[in-house]
Amino acid sequence: MSRRTRRIPLLAAAAAAAAMLLVPPTSALAAPGVAAAPGGAGPAIRGTVVADGSPVRGSTVRLFAAGEAPGEATLVTTAITDASGSVDLRLRNAVDDDAVLYATARGGTVRGSAMPATVELAVSLGDLRKGGVVIDELSTVAAGTSLAQFAVGGAVGGASPGLQNAALMPRNLVDLSTGAATRFLLEAPNGPATETLPTVNSLASIIAGCVAGTNDCAAFLDAATDARGIRPDTTWEAMTLLPANPSGDPAGVFAQVPANPRFTPVRTDAPAAWIVALRFYGNGRQFNGPGNIAFDAEGKVWTNQNATVSKLAKKVCPGLELFRVDPYSKGRPVDTYTGGGLNGSGFGISIDTRAHVWASNFGFTGSECAGPPPTSNSVSEFTAVGQAISGPLGYLDGPISWPQGIVSDTDGDIWTASCGTDSAVIYPDGDHTRAFTAHAAGHPVVIRRAFDVAQSATGTVWVTANEGHEIFAFTSDGEQVPGSPFGDSTTFDHALGVASDSLGNVWVANSDVVNIPCAPGEDLEAPSGPGLQGSVSLVGPDGSIQQFEGAGMTIPWGIAVDGDDNVWVANFGQQRVSYLCGANPDTCPSGQVGAPISPAGTGFAFDGLQRNTGVQIDGSGNVWLANNWDEIPTDGLADPFGDGLVVVLGVAAPIAMPLIGWPRQP
Repeated sequence: MSRRTRRIPLLAAAAAAAAMLLVPPTSALAAPGVAAAPGGAGPAIRGTVVADGSPVRGSTVRLFAAGEAPGEATLVTTAITDASGSVDLRLRNAVDDDAVLYATARGGTVRGSAMPATVELAVSLGDLRKGGVVIDELSTVAAGTSLAQFAVGGAVGGASPGLQNAALMPRNLVDLSTGAATRFLLEAPNGPATETLPTVNSLASIIAGCVAGTNDCAAFLDAATDARGIRPDTTWEAMTLLPANPSGDPAGVFAQVPANPRFTPVRTDAPAAWIVALRFYGNGRQFNGPGNIAFDAEGKVWTNQNATVSKLAKKVCPGLELFRVDPYSKGRPVDTYTGGGLNGSGFGISIDTRAHVWASNFGFTGSECAGPPPTSNSVSEFTAVGQAISGPLGYLDGPISWPQGIVSDTDGDIWTASCGTDSAVIYPDGDHTRAFTAHAAGHPVVIRRAFDVAQSATGTVWVTANEGHEIFAFTSDGEQVPGSPFGDSTTFDHALGVASDSLGNVWVANSDVVNIPCAPGEDLEAPSGPGLQGSVSLVGPDGSIQQFEGAGMTIPWGIAVDGDDNVWVANFGQQRVSYLCGANPDTCPSGQVGAPISPAGTGFAFDGLQRNTGVQIDGSGNVWLANNWDEIPTDGLADPFGDGLVVVLGVAAPIAMPLIGWPRQP
């Protein structure tokens, strides 16, 4: 069963135990059975509760320390707001320094009228231990969408560091000290450039409407009911449930945006799904065609890039940098690393068992690049802190040619899909001097335009063949599995990305149309327009294959599996990410393997997406995508590469980081 479903019976048991400290904070205003954390007085957080633009007098504010599992939290203290809506939340000395704090507010009066019982406001404090915070509608939306995968019944808990990172993500949306939107949300690459600001404002205005009585709050809570039929009791619970079912009743949610919204601008129509997504592009000049994404043990985001920035496509040169993005620190710093033979790294980036970062050098370049010719024949290795280990030319052993996917298996062996040599190259224990090629009876196996690699939970390593319309399976020693390759053009169609689940299966993205260039003079075509679709194929441990369509798939490229074994697909067209049921029916709302979860016509659409290649799930339940290529086809003159990364908040079951082998729950 899914994490969210599995915790429900535990909560019922906890409520029945008189001595339990961990229960949902929204069960009742009096919160019976909740014991405060022991210890003397400590620092104070000055909180101000504001609803529909006015202070809330007599509101009950509860400060919680998040627990170790969803639905578990410890009450730290409770206080009542004064006439100005303010309250001192005094911490207990026993609260751990690394504890995740959050606060909720219910009850009281707004402009002399009682605040409805359905209205519950919240703020994610994370590591904040003193200073002033505002608890309002915007802080509620930010906290709910970011912490969605860690909440059950409004109570928050989960594993580190995913929980800690999720608790800090709201600071990208709302200024805790003012309760207002941040500059990051208000300005490019977000702000007027995407629909996120009006989406957040619409949700916050709905909550404000519940306060003022200018909408039907009960109807909103009905519309926010999740895919398993769990109806939220309060607005805070609604914000934690909506990301798990963003396309459940989008029109019903939109109908409750008041005619005179408290926060503007708001949406002018209902989205296909109520997702909240943010764009990250550093200083606006750093990223140019990021291909894929990897997360280190702390949840930092590593990405490569195809090219350097240029005004003209023909003068584009291979990218020579590797980036580490910290979306949870002030200013969202981007660290840049060079050397190690980096040269136009494309789809291949991975972190191994030693925490080293690997990138494959595809060497994409324009016809009139002023720099030296791209090598397109190496991979690069960096330490966990970004120090290049490979030499100035990278590792050339294999031989490597136009490499694409690169992964570490659970033994620390590095597997690279060498597209130009139609092979899979293996570095045992990451040692390039011992390189060998995946083989059968001592002979290299021909994998026509090898593209991506994944290890399944059985230990088998799988490699997709973009031109061969098939998939190859190898033992961990590189020996071809009997019966491999599996599939043909009836089950695979221009296959690209591959990902494994925890059940021994692998999932393959079938682009339908993309022919990967793997030799000098070949170009990547970027088809566009209506009618383009695609599919995914489920490959069992025995090589049996099922194929699925829908969920808004349009030129599927990258593919990832989340902690519930459900499947996410990056599309190279039409600005959407697709979401399908995985092979475990217990974690899927419909119970049907391969069934679409995202809308069939649009997927989870977002106008901040471009043409996406990589997609990955982090430990906070966020879905990250690489904006690799411009959505609108260029005239052949302008630089065609995409400008950064996009994160969709709180929609996926978290996985342990880094991803090595198959996905595991944290």
